[in-house]
Amino acid sequence: MTINVKFLSEQQIERDALGLLEDYFGALGEEISAPVPVDDILETHLGVSLDFEDLCYTVGSPDVLGATYAKSRSVFIDASLDPIEHPTMEGRYHFTVAHEIGHWILHVPRLRGDELPTVMHRQLGSVQMLVCALGGRKEPIEWQADRFASSLLMPRHLVEAAWAARFPSSNGRSFVFDPRHWTDLTHRLERPRMRHVGKVISEMVEPRPAAVEVVFRDVAKYFAPQFRVSAQAMQIRLEGLGLLQFPACHVERRSSA
Repeated sequence: MTINVKFLSEQQIERDALGLLEDYFGALGEEISAPVPVDDILETHLGVSLDFEDLCYTVGSPDVLGATYAKSRSVFIDASLDPIEHPTMEGRYHFTVAHEIGHWILHVPRLRGDELPTVMHRQLGSVQMLVCALGGRKEPIEWQADRFASSLLMPRHLVEAAWAARFPSSNGRSFVFDPRHWTDLTHRLERPRMRHVGKVISEMVEPRPAAVEVVFRDVAKYFAPQFRVSAQAMQIRLEGLGLLQFPACHVERRSSA
């Protein structure tokens, strides 16, 4: 079922996420800091219960990671993401909780009950809830929740501050990384494996996308632990903020090929 939602710009979604952070940390009398405790924001600040469940079984659909049940003010996260039982899934867990918070902030207040999809839950019966699964084409409602999650977990000003601390630049400007700066990047991040790959890429006229991806992911792996997110989520955020990017000439050549 496709859910029609109001268009929201990236800037508006980012403002909404920042507003929630300001409300939460402001109530504590603290500055916004990372890692962002999204489970506490959901339960304590928003008053929404958070539970683990075998969602693939209870909703009868594969690859389900999270679900929001507005009527009971509940969010369910698939048990496979429990960070205590599965420590390597901590980043995915945090992003999924933040994603469900995105639905709670952006969509639940704006959607009527009859606009929510009806799901047959093995324990609750026929209920109306938002169910979020991997794979397939991203509907606008899911893209918006993803964008909110990224902004909530990795606030722009904190990411830019972390980046600037590692890559101080002249004239107060942020250092924008591109493949021509591999040597400087790998030296600062102390990534021996990246040095060889970076040297190869820096000597290419046309960087190979696969090789670039290796280095981009390694850069993301360096910053990800500060925000307790996956390397994939961190990479997407860094690229979205323009901190990881190709030189314009390379982008143009690749897109015209």
